[in-house]
Amino acid sequence: MNMKKNIILWLSVLAFISCSTSDSISGALSLSKVSHSECVNRYLSRTRVDGDDPLSTKSMLRLTYNEADESITGEYINYLLCCDYTDAGMSVEQDADGTLVLNPWNDSRGDVNCVCHLNIYFTIRHATMQNYHLVLNRRTVTVIDPDGSKRQEIWTDYDGNISFKEQNVVSIDL
Repeated sequence: MNMKKNIILWLSVLAFISCSTSDSISGALSLSKVSHSECVNRYLSRTRVDGDDPLSTKSMLRLTYNEADESITGEYINYLLCCDYTDAGMSVEQDADGTLVLNPWNDSRGDVNCVCHLNIYFTIRHATMQNYHLVLNRRTVTVIDPDGSKRQEIWTDYDGNISFKEQNVVSIDL
């Protein structure tokens, strides 16, 4: 019986030690201060208007790490969505392997024939790690092959590693 208690105590100490470094998960991430700009650059039918192509406007994700309060301030710049949206934002989750997953969302029916861009602002709390495997806009899509068969694929806008060790701002062109 004492041996079992000792093993449990030893495992608890190991778990505590392994969770005390700066590159480990110590708590659940949470999102706060989510807001967005107004819809700008309205385009009809996702086609060129006055020589502009809405799909050629580059999007960017800018993340700023604040070590003092263990937070990441984010800006998703030029997020493309349908003009009939009523709200937009960002969701955050952390997979069991530590992958940070950011998924922009919007409430849109898609009933109108125009698109626009807006910026989404957010803060991630409890960001204790300085290195992350980051996935942006992870979604499952159904692909229909030429032979008519269907299969599921996972698509992302970005899937890679980021580090705040050398700099506190990371910018990703999308």
